[in-house]
Order: sequence, then C-alpha cells, then structure tokens
Amino acid sequence: MMVTQSNQPKRKTSRRKSIRNFTQIPPCTQQTFPRLQHKTYSLACYHEARFTDRTRFSGMHPSSRVIEFLRLSPEPHRHVSEREIHALLSDRPADYLAFMRTRLEALASGALELELPPKQLFTDPQRTGDFRVMPCVTRDPDSVTKTVKLVGTNLIQHEVPDQITVGRAFALHPRENFVTHTFEACLLSSARTGACAALARTLLAPQIRSLGIVGAGRVGWYAAVYTCASQPPQELRFCDRDKSRAETAARLLRELYPDINVVATDLATTCAVDTLILATTARESIVSPQDTTATLTISLGADTDDQRELDNAWATAAEIYIDTQDSARFGDLHRWVDAGLLDSTRLTDMFSLLRSPVAQNPTNRQVFVSTGSALFDNLTIAYLLERLQTPPRTTASG
Repeated sequence: MMVTQSNQPKRKTSRRKSIRNFTQIPPCTQQTFPRLQHKTYSLACYHEARFTDRTRFSGMHPSSRVIEFLRLSPEPHRHVSEREIHALLSDRPADYLAFMRTRLEALASGALELELPPKQLFTDPQRTGDFRVMPCVTRDPDSVTKTVKLVGTNLIQHEVPDQITVGRAFALHPRENFVTHTFEACLLSSARTGACAALARTLLAPQIRSLGIVGAGRVGWYAAVYTCASQPPQELRFCDRDKSRAETAARLLRELYPDINVVATDLATTCAVDTLILATTARESIVSPQDTTATLTISLGADTDDQRELDNAWATAAEIYIDTQDSARFGDLHRWVDAGLLDSTRLTDMFSLLRSPVAQNPTNRQVFVSTGSALFDNLTIAYLLERLQTPPRTTASG
C-alpha cells in the first residue's frame, strides 16, 4: 500500500517532465486547431486545445464535425446566363470586335502569349453527338487569362430541345486556378464564331456591296450583326431551309440596321453576292465554286468529320484561310488533306493575315474556314469579364 502511494507522485513527475519537454506541434494540428499557431505551445496546451475542440464538436452532428475537420473554404464564383451573355455581346458590337482584333494583333506581334492545345473531340457511338474540351491561356508579362470550355453537340434534343450546342465555359483564377465564372456556352459559342467571320471578312474583303448568309440560326444571326456593325454592306440576304426563320431573321436585322436592305430569299439568290457566309449543320456540300459569284466564301458550320459545307472543288479553286491551325483537323479541310486535295502548308491563319495583309484583288477567290477555336472563346470571355466589371486578367506571375 505504501509502495503504491510513493510511486504515484513519481509517475506524475515523470509525466510533467515529458510535457514540459514537448514543444513541437504537428503542422496538421496547427491547421485543425487555429489557436495553436505557435510551435512553442507545450503538449499540455495541445491537449487542452483538443479537449476544448472536442467539447465544441460534441454538440454537432458527426457529419458537421467531419466537414469542419476537413477545413473547406468557399470559392468565389459567378454564373453568367445566356441572356446576360447575349446582352453584353450585342449592345456594343463594334466595341466587341475592336477588342477581339486588338487582342489578335497582340498575339500576332508577340506582345501576348498563347497556349492553345488541340481541341479534344469525343464522338458518341453511331455519331449521335459529341462533346469537346477546349482549353486556352493568353498571357502577357503582367497578366493571364485562363479559360476552358466543355460543350456537347446535342443532336437528339430530347432533354434540351432546339439547341444543338450545350455546355459551359469557365474562367479560372489566374493564380489559384479555381473557377471564378461559369458561362452558359450556347450563345457564347455562336457569337464568337460570328465575330470570327466578321473579322475575317474585314481582313479579306473590306469593301463589299452584298452579303449572303446561308443558315439563319444563331451563328448566322451573330455573323450578320457583327458584319453590319463593322463595315455594313448595302444588301444582306438570308437563306434557310426553314423559310420562316430566314424571314424572321431578316425582319429583326432590318430593325437594327434600317439603312441596309435585308431580305430573305432562296439559295441561288443568296449565293449571288460579293461575300458568302455558310452557317449550317449540313452533312453534304451545299456550295461549289460554280454556285456563287462571291470572291470570299466563309464556312463556319463543318466542325466535325460528319459535317460538310464546301464542295471538294474549292480545295484547288481558291486560296484557303483559317482561324487557327487546329481547324485543319476537322470537317471539309480534314477531308481534303486526307484525300490529298489540299496541302496543309497552304493554309494561312489569322495571325499571318494580321502580320502580312492580303493585297486586294477582285479576281482572286478566297475561302475562310473556322471550325471553332478555344482562342476565340478565351478572348470573348476576357471581353465579358471586362463588361461584368471584373478584372479579366488579374496580375499573375505564371
């Protein structure tokens, strides 16, 4: 009995000694218990803090205690709807085009750097649709814009009717890489393609009297709006398999641009113009060199291997221009290269056009092809972020 009594203080003394000598708190403990920010805390303080936190946690549901232990932090984020995107890309079309051209010129000159991986396309069985991943980074020495778009081609249109492009685009924080903005991607994709067409038309055929647009859908609409906003033609002709849709597009465009003669007509009349824009979902070629008087033909719709807009004769009948080199991997261009009809080294992209403008010759026939580029998504998102009064490119080092 006396031995037991005499041994108890010794055990306590030994334990206190070990407590006094223990001064290192594991890093994970410092994060879990914010009060333990200094490594000089004794183990006694450590145990006291753990007891306090256990007491605080004891009244919480187990799942809530686990969540608190896992130290989650909110990520600042904004969702931007289709309606917001349309409003911001439509109310000042000339400003939007000027922004895009300025950025493209900076890329062409080397003032702005570009990271543009190839677009990744994943096709469904029996080719009933696809989805694609489209990342892009633009940067200068002081800033960076990081974007990625994940969209699908919705051919079934059961859950989402009458909308062929579905998905989202994302803007990332320049340093911490969390998603700061999510953009509904249908109208963004259509608008940036329309802007690409308008810029190509300015570079290749700055003076036109008449413009024809085959396909009065979303892409055709934005191509018409942006072309009229930059250097308006005297006459614009719409054509669509759905005649009423072409008539509606013509009527709405007349309201925006009353000085332009805008009409809905048939395919042959639409093709009898100076510049022709094809914005369709066709799976067979719809225009050959003999079908149009246009010296510039712009193809926007054949962005998968199942789609076609241009007859094979165009491969040798015109000079071929593209938005970016990635376009040669899809649609008509891919088919021509594979068949040996087109040498891919003949393709001139927009950067080359900006560095070395094409001499205008009314007898030369030109074709411009865009199959959809993540670069134009990136630049459009940068513009939208500015319009949303959010810095599009926060200072970043990498």
